[in-house]
Amino acid sequence: MTTVRVVASDLDGTLLGADHRLAERTIDVLRAVRRAGVKVVAATGRAPTSAWKLLRSHDVIDALVCSNGSIVFDIATETVAHRFPIDAAQLQRLFSDLDRAVPGLSYCWELDDHCGWDAEFDDIAQQHADLHMYASGPRPEPGVTATKVMVRHPTVHRQDLADLIAPHLSDPLSIGCSGVEFAEVTGAGVDKSHALRHVLTAWGHDAAEVMAFGDNHNDIAMLRWAGTGVAVANAVDDAHDAADLSIGHHADHSVAEHLAATVLG
Repeated sequence: MTTVRVVASDLDGTLLGADHRLAERTIDVLRAVRRAGVKVVAATGRAPTSAWKLLRSHDVIDALVCSNGSIVFDIATETVAHRFPIDAAQLQRLFSDLDRAVPGLSYCWELDDHCGWDAEFDDIAQQHADLHMYASGPRPEPGVTATKVMVRHPTVHRQDLADLIAPHLSDPLSIGCSGVEFAEVTGAGVDKSHALRHVLTAWGHDAAEVMAFGDNHNDIAMLRWAGTGVAVANAVDDAHDAADLSIGHHADHSVAEHLAATVLG
């Protein structure tokens, strides 16, 4: 069995507790894992705004992947090191394709330096940790790229919505969901594993040395790609199918307990 050199974990529903925060047990184990020479990467659907706020004071990660793999955030300089956006022309086609094919959709868009959304997205956006400081407004003009686009439907939610919109996209964009009611669209081939490959190349590691943890559809590519993919008990069925093994519920800090037993021994 290949030695684990890198731990990659989703945040909400996986590494974080039911209160969406790191438990003291998890903090202690992650620090011990890093002291043992193993790199730790948080890989989340969150934008850096809220993800780094949750993690920065705990000294538990070596790298941060955000927006479902669209961003690699440099924790040393607290800046975006790499951004893998939806191409400007593809972004415009996304809106026109879906508006034509699926009535009733509304959108929220994460751009390079701010976010915006349709008025119909406002109730979600005002409660979202990454969005409440921005406001609704006109859709992005031609020539603008987007880090991620969130798509909402009045009655169809989560993976059902992702499955509904996928056939209507002209471009091979990536579609996922993370437990919230909307679907999330990123650039062609962009998912958490895509950004992790970029990080690992700089470190001189490969996928076989990675133990990855996740719970939702936006974790599936990462779980399949990693040398060891681990689904928490509360994971969706497709994540369990993609993983090599399943462990306890995230509310029981199961990622920390699994790392203590396997990586720290």
